[in-house]
Amino acid sequence: MLNFYSTAIQNLKEKNLYRSLVSSDVVDFVTIKRDKKNLISFCSNDYFGLSQNPQVKKSAINAINKYGVGSGASRYVTGNNSLYKKLETQIAKLKNCDDAIVFTSGYASSIGVISALVGEGDLIVADRLIHSSLIDGAKLSGAKLMRFLHNDIVHTKNILEENRRKFKKCLIITEGTFSMDGDLGKISELLKLAKNFDAILLSDAAHDLFLGVKASFEKGGGRALAKVGGLNQDFLNHPSQSHSRLIHPLFQRGQEHHLQLGTLSKAVGSLGGYVAGDKILIDYLRNFAKSAIYSTALPACVLAASLTSLKIIEKKNLGVKALKNAQFFCELMKLPKPQSAIVPIILGDNKKVLEVAKKVEQQGMLISAIRPPTVEVGKARLRITFSSEHKKNQIKKLAQILLNLN
Repeated sequence: MLNFYSTAIQNLKEKNLYRSLVSSDVVDFVTIKRDKKNLISFCSNDYFGLSQNPQVKKSAINAINKYGVGSGASRYVTGNNSLYKKLETQIAKLKNCDDAIVFTSGYASSIGVISALVGEGDLIVADRLIHSSLIDGAKLSGAKLMRFLHNDIVHTKNILEENRRKFKKCLIITEGTFSMDGDLGKISELLKLAKNFDAILLSDAAHDLFLGVKASFEKGGGRALAKVGGLNQDFLNHPSQSHSRLIHPLFQRGQEHHLQLGTLSKAVGSLGGYVAGDKILIDYLRNFAKSAIYSTALPACVLAASLTSLKIIEKKNLGVKALKNAQFFCELMKLPKPQSAIVPIILGDNKKVLEVAKKVEQQGMLISAIRPPTVEVGKARLRITFSSEHKKNQIKKLAQILLNLN
C-alpha cells in the first residue's frame, strides 16, 4: 500500500509540483530568515505588518499573563472567553452588519458556513476561481455545485435562470479580492442576482485591505466600507479620498442576502476566521456550523491581538499604502495597474517559476512560486504581495532583479 503513496510523491517531483516546508523565522515587518540569511519578503499576506506591531504584541502578552496560553475547551463548553464577544462586535461594526461569528481559521469558516447553510437538494453557484477552502466547503455540504466563468455576471444569471427553481436553497459564492489573481469580485452585481433569485451571496474577504474604514468612521453614521471587493473605480484611482460618496451602498444595513466571510490571519495579523451578516443567519451558524461547535476555542491572546489590530485598522488607512506600493511596482514593471496588494506574473511553466523564484531568493528577495493545483494547469505564476511596510527602495530592487532576469 505504501507504494501508492510513494509513487504519488514521485509523480509530483517529476512534474515540478512537489512541495517542501522551509523553516522561515520572522525578523521584522518585511524580513524573513531562512538558512541564516535575511530575505525581504514579498509573499506574506500580513499586509500591514500588524503581526509585528508592538501594540498588538503587547495585547497578546497581557492576555497570556491574565488568561494563560490555551483556551481549554470548545466555545460551547468553557472556551468562550469574554474577548470573543468584543471581537465579534467589533467585526460586525467594521463590516456594517448586525452580528458576526469568529472561527478558529479561515478554512474552518469556509467549510463550516457553507455546509451549514446548504445541503442535499440545494444549489451552489460559484466563481470558477474561488479558494480551495470554499470548494471543499461546497463539496462537504452535499449541495449541487455549478461554476460560473470568472466574474461573468451573464453566465451566472444564465445558470440561475436555468436551475434555481429546481432547488430549495441557493448560495452564490465569490471573493472580494481573488487571492491568486489580485482582481476584484463583482460583489454588487452578484448581490443583485442574489436578491432576484432568492439566494444568499457569500463573499470571501480574506484578502481584504479594509480600504475606507477610517474615512467612513470619521464621517459618523456607522457606515463602514470595510473591504476592497465592490469598490467603485473612483476609490481605486484616488484611495486617499475620504468623501462619503466612496462608501458603497452594498454595505448598508439589512443585507439579509449577503454574508461576508473573512480571516483574521492576513491583514489583521493574528489568527482565525469570521463571518458577518444578518443576525438571524449568524445565530443560525452558531447553532449549525460544526467547525465552530466542535473546535477548541482560540486562545485569549489571539483574540486580544485581533481586537487591537482592528482598532489600529479603524484609525489608519493602512490599505492605501499597501495598494500604492503594489501600484508603484507595476509602474516599474510596466504591468497593468493592480486592484489590490496582490500582483501575479504568469509564466505558465512549473519549472520556470521555481527557477525564477530561486534566482530572486539568491539576490535577497522572497517571492512565491505558485503551481497547480493552487492555480490552473498552464498558469503557474509568481505571486507577489505588498505590505504597507515595504520601502520604495526594496520595491525598486525587486523590480530591477526581475527585469534583469528577462
